Amino acid sequence: MMKNYFMAICMMAFPLISTAQLMEDKPVLKNIKVVQKFYKNSKDGEIINKDIAFTDGKLFTIKTSDVIQNFFYDEKGLLNKTTKERVGSNWKEVATYNYDATSRLTFFSKKYQDGNEYVTKTVKFSYEGARIKAEAKRSNSHQQLVEDIEYIVEEGLIVRRVSRNRNKQIIGKAEYSYGDANVTRHTGLVGDKTIKMFTYDDKNSVSQLIVEKLFGINYKVITPLISFYDDEFEFQSISKNNGLTFKATSEKFEPMIEKFKYNAINYPISSSRVDGDGLIATESAFFYE
Repeated sequence: MMKNYFMAICMMAFPLISTAQLMEDKPVLKNIKVVQKFYKNSKDGEIINKDIAFTDGKLFTIKTSDVIQNFFYDEKGLLNKTTKERVGSNWKEVATYNYDATSRLTFFSKKYQDGNEYVTKTVKFSYEGARIKAEAKRSNSHQQLVEDIEYIVEEGLIVRRVSRNRNKQIIGKAEYSYGDANVTRHTGLVGDKTIKMFTYDDKNSVSQLIVEKLFGINYKVITPLISFYDDEFEFQSISKNNGLTFKATSEKFEPMIEKFKYNAINYPISSSRVDGDGLIATESAFFYE
């Protein structure tokens, strides 16, 4: 459930595309209804209903039985705030996003509950040629650096993520592969060496439609960046087509299979997804204006 930075160098990393070109000949999402079933055995289990509403094709609210998430946008139409609240309680999460003059993400923060206290995590992004530096801090760590990450961008796509400890030693490295405009593989090289593999159909992705509207012309870089700091977004959302299967070399990741039905312009109207051994089943219906 998707440029011109520092002149010539960044022409490779962020190609100039107008918003009109980006959304040309694409439908406008109105609503997604999701029913997720968690089976304890073959006969019973918890059912969660999710209603995802859009305004002019932009995410507006996500509602479950007791949680509502609202989305807000800046004057350029870029996502700049989300709030998540639980009905009947004081629990709340707030995330904020900031951008530079060329619509690149420069700052992300999230205030969330950790045990009995509220913690604010902040991530600052800086751009150096084809490199993006990300420095993350948490309010309960006396604002000390807790993550030092470098991303490498080639042809407008993130191809590598490197994490370092406080001594600047590499403690994690992963590479990302693409094929036919889809994210096909995550390969761990240092630290977690899990390989994650994805396959796709040949139809138009509804996930890409969503992230384009959220993050504008730089969605192919911003979405992967945010996926490491906010669980609401998946790296693979930038893919052109709809994901059919997922599997990994580590048992801590459950495999996934999903099937779609499409409308006349080859966008999904419904999907059926099974995670792991079938104990999680998700049915989704997509509605357009």
